[in-house]
Amino acid sequence: MRDMPKNYVYRIDHDTGFAPNIKYGICTLCGCKKKTIEVWVKRGSWVIGIGGNNTGKPDKLIYTMEVEENLPYSQFRKRYLGKSKYLGVKNAGTNVLISRKFYYFGDNAIDLPEELKHIIIDRRGCRHVFEEDVNKLGRYLAARYSYGKLGNPNNSKNRSKCGKC
Repeated sequence: MRDMPKNYVYRIDHDTGFAPNIKYGICTLCGCKKKTIEVWVKRGSWVIGIGGNNTGKPDKLIYTMEVEENLPYSQFRKRYLGKSKYLGVKNAGTNVLISRKFYYFGDNAIDLPEELKHIIIDRRGCRHVFEEDVNKLGRYLAARYSYGKLGNPNNSKNRSKCGKC
């Protein structure tokens, strides 16, 4: 029996436009969760980023993406040459998550509906989110928004605060 993709939620410490990066019409995640989510997820997994206190949008949905590819960094650089310019060796993880099916709210971060507030993570790290909750979130977002960029990074002026960004 094939393993089903697992979905994850994590708390974003800051939202500078680096991770996630939505600059080139795709959503990528690399270098931020390199020992956990970036290694664990498979095609079809959803990653949900909840704002932490430093984002200015605590407990709000900053972004969510359905992972289409999980590529090693070197393969990402070759396949997405023009879209990988932002990501240097010093700030990359080993893998890059890629999606064209994403909702990025950034400075327009939204509250989750009451029936999904239990997925909010209130600490560092990440945790699994059940498929049923991901499906509810997907239906909620699809009824109100189109995929893509729906806001700008919250902390773009503070890029130097993070050693990775």
